[in-house]
Amino acid sequence: MHSNEFMKEKIDSSEIQDVVREMVIESERKYQTLIENSLVGIIIYSDDHIVYANPRFNEIFGYDSDEYQNIPIWEFVHPDYREIARERAYQRISGKEIVPQYELKAMRKDGTVVDIMLKSARMTYNGKPALIVNMVDITELKNAQREIRELSTIVQSALIPILKLDEHGKVLYVNKSAEQLFGIELEKMRGKNLAALITGVDPEEMQEHVIRQTRRGGFDSMIICRKADGAPIKIRLTTAPLVNDKNKMTAIACFLVDPRIEKAEENSLNAEESATVKINISR
Repeated sequence: MHSNEFMKEKIDSSEIQDVVREMVIESERKYQTLIENSLVGIIIYSDDHIVYANPRFNEIFGYDSDEYQNIPIWEFVHPDYREIARERAYQRISGKEIVPQYELKAMRKDGTVVDIMLKSARMTYNGKPALIVNMVDITELKNAQREIRELSTIVQSALIPILKLDEHGKVLYVNKSAEQLFGIELEKMRGKNLAALITGVDPEEMQEHVIRQTRRGGFDSMIICRKADGAPIKIRLTTAPLVNDKNKMTAIACFLVDPRIEKAEENSLNAEESATVKINISR
């Protein structure tokens, strides 16, 4: 009886080990699938070389599988960032507390520069200190941010007054030229209705008309605006809808042109054309 119980316990122990082994294998399989299909580039590096890289890393840097193995990791970093990247990596791998996430510029295989956001964690690989690094290609985001800054500078410096309204006609933004036209700073205009800048029989109805026409594609007509001192000014207002990815209008771009300036520019252009014609005739 005692012998049977011993054998039963041994069999049960063996079955438990098999179950645990299967669970470990299944866990490793799931982990591997997750890593291999991640949208984030993942590497493990030790002794200044990459010992593992997932497919997304290869996509970001333009390498074929395992092609990176004999390349020192710092060769992937832009020369301007190698010193700081090396310093941070050594501090991290030695266990020092540093900010784990930062940005740097890296180099693709073809020499193209890419912007990378990365985050690292200390680990042990084959008995040696190592880092596992997650990285995201933020090049498109950086380019978009740069374009937004450039467009913002262009709009802010434009000679014609420009306003941005929300879909209900409230002022969200005005450029310097608009501030000068109305004699009001942005902070005092923000949140006001377009109707507050319009004079005439029914400013509120004019505002609604502008919004309706903008939803249909745009408004383009002469209106009479009111400056901060109450003085009226005749302005040509042109609008364009700003839409989201579902083509729904979320804001309105407004461009204001003083017809006197527009006429003066037209006269100047006609004068230049006439002068050119006379010169050609004299020749």
